[in-house]
Amino acid sequence: MLKRSKWFVLLIVIALVAGSITGCSSSAGSAASAGAEKGFYEGKTITLIVPNTAGRGMDTYARMIVPYIQKYSGAKNIIVKNITGAGGVVGINDLWNAKPDGLTIAFTSIPTIILSQLSEGEGVKYDATQFTYLGRASTEARILTVGGNSGIKSIEDVANLGRDFKFPTQGTDEDFFTMAVIANSLGFGLKAITGYEGNADTALAVVKGDGDGHITAAMDAATMIKEGDKHPILIIASERMTEYPDVPTALEVVQDETAKASLQAIVSMLEMHRSFFGPPDMDQEATKALREAIFQALNDPELQARAEQTGLPLVPMKGDEEQGKVGIIAEGGKNIVPILKAAVEATK
Repeated sequence: MLKRSKWFVLLIVIALVAGSITGCSSSAGSAASAGAEKGFYEGKTITLIVPNTAGRGMDTYARMIVPYIQKYSGAKNIIVKNITGAGGVVGINDLWNAKPDGLTIAFTSIPTIILSQLSEGEGVKYDATQFTYLGRASTEARILTVGGNSGIKSIEDVANLGRDFKFPTQGTDEDFFTMAVIANSLGFGLKAITGYEGNADTALAVVKGDGDGHITAAMDAATMIKEGDKHPILIIASERMTEYPDVPTALEVVQDETAKASLQAIVSMLEMHRSFFGPPDMDQEATKALREAIFQALNDPELQARAEQTGLPLVPMKGDEEQGKVGIIAEGGKNIVPILKAAVEATK
């Protein structure tokens, strides 16, 4: 009986050892697999074009994220290259002409480059719908607000003003074009008042009554709304905001299907916002590896904490999901072109 017990114990030990060896092999296989994920970029250098001024918002975002992309991609180095000029067009043209080997990519505001193209901006030589989208770093809902003492309390009031809606703006940027499409879709007149230097200036104009309203990031408007200096009347996003549950989205208030398609294109652009992207027809292996590395980087707990501390929120979206939005933009963009051109002409 004792001998049988010894044999039984021996068999259990052998089974446990075998399982342990199998487990080790499995772990090693997983580690090898993880290594293979970043194998494409191992030892290589990536050039990241940022077509914005060094030290400003977009550049700050890029440089904050880059070390983490390097970590997860296995790249030897990532060089940030600021190529400014013509509102970012020069840098994006460079990306358009870059080799599609995955070693040259870019990071900037997607709405800006798409709207520059659709409005036939000077010097544009690219087709933004053909780029390889690699992942969104951040976005925030944009919101149309009016002055706290304004007689305008809703978007319906704007349509019934009986005059043009006065819109202070720093120029023909994404908010200007968004407002032009909204006005066209809802059938009210728009008078753009240009020459303001930034969001703080346009906000002050709205509060003072020099302008009826302006579009800005909801986060930037929060304090003034809370203090009663401004009042939200329209959300430019796919869904309502929990902070302002009674304020409708632009897509809700537009009934005409053609107009709604135009607005959907704008909303899709805005939701892509600060993103990484590569040249057209980028190497498939590079695309897969970099999309995965960027998504992992943006979800890294250390980076998330750093982003929160510095007030640079991260709202990651996978690159393949972004690529899907491009089709919506391309379809709706057909109707936007004449609206954008007319809006630009009206400012001259």
